[in-house]
Amino acid sequence: MIDFKNSLDVIIGICVLVGIVYRISHMEASIYREIDKVSDKLSEQIHSMQMDFSIHRADYAVRKEWHTETAHGLKQMIKHKFSRLNFHIIDIQQHLKKQTGFVVRSQPVVDPDDIVED
Repeated sequence: MIDFKNSLDVIIGICVLVGIVYRISHMEASIYREIDKVSDKLSEQIHSMQMDFSIHRADYAVRKEWHTETAHGLKQMIKHKFSRLNFHIIDIQQHLKKQTGFVVRSQPVVDPDDIVED
């Protein structure tokens, strides 16, 4: 009878250990599944953020180029208008000098490209 009790204790102990190992392995598997889910979500979010960043970077480059071209066009337009105005002023001065002898005080003409902006 004593052998039967010891054998039963050993068998129950082994069954309990097997159950514990099974439960631990089941918990480990569920933890790894959750880690994989979180990793997949994180990868999707990172990919989405990279795509958004690429779109914004391309949009920024286009806008920067547009602003640069617009500023250059405006600068050329101002320079052209200044040159035409300067030509007309010189023409009027010469006409006044020739017709009436009126001499306009000469002031140095400044090129708009030479103006320093603050």
